[in-house]
Amino acid sequence: MTMTLARFQHLLDVHGADLARWPQAQRAAADRLLADDPAAATALERARELDALIVREPEPAGADAAAARIMHVIATRRLPPQRRRFLWRRWPTELLDVDFVPAWPRLAALAGVAALGFVIGLSDLSGPLAPGSNGDEGAAVVADVDIGAIMFTPDPLPETRP
Repeated sequence: MTMTLARFQHLLDVHGADLARWPQAQRAAADRLLADDPAAATALERARELDALIVREPEPAGADAAAARIMHVIATRRLPPQRRRFLWRRWPTELLDVDFVPAWPRLAALAGVAALGFVIGLSDLSGPLAPGSNGDEGAAVVADVDIGAIMFTPDPLPETRP
């Protein structure tokens, strides 16, 4: 199996510059490429320099102790209470705390009755009043009753005054 320089660079990125950690089949192909291609040798040398820099960079002194102190403060200290500026921003969370589950059938029945009343109020019930009539009398009866005059009269019962 022959290896290209791009594949060699990819394997350097994945496995590092130590060829002993590479898979056996890839290691043999890499050895052949290193013998034939000087660009592969320079890529291996750059990877070794990078590995040496990574290994040489020590962990900062006391980093574990500082991390432990920070985690201790986070775990033991309570957060300060948050200020609530506006009551109206809080009302949806107040509604989420209320259990509406038992009320849903009642609310649905109320909404259904309200919708039925609205539909009946908008419908025209001025059909014939008696069977066999043509409907003209019913229209006349309905026309005689003016609900607007009853509803919007300033004093609906003027004769009841003392």
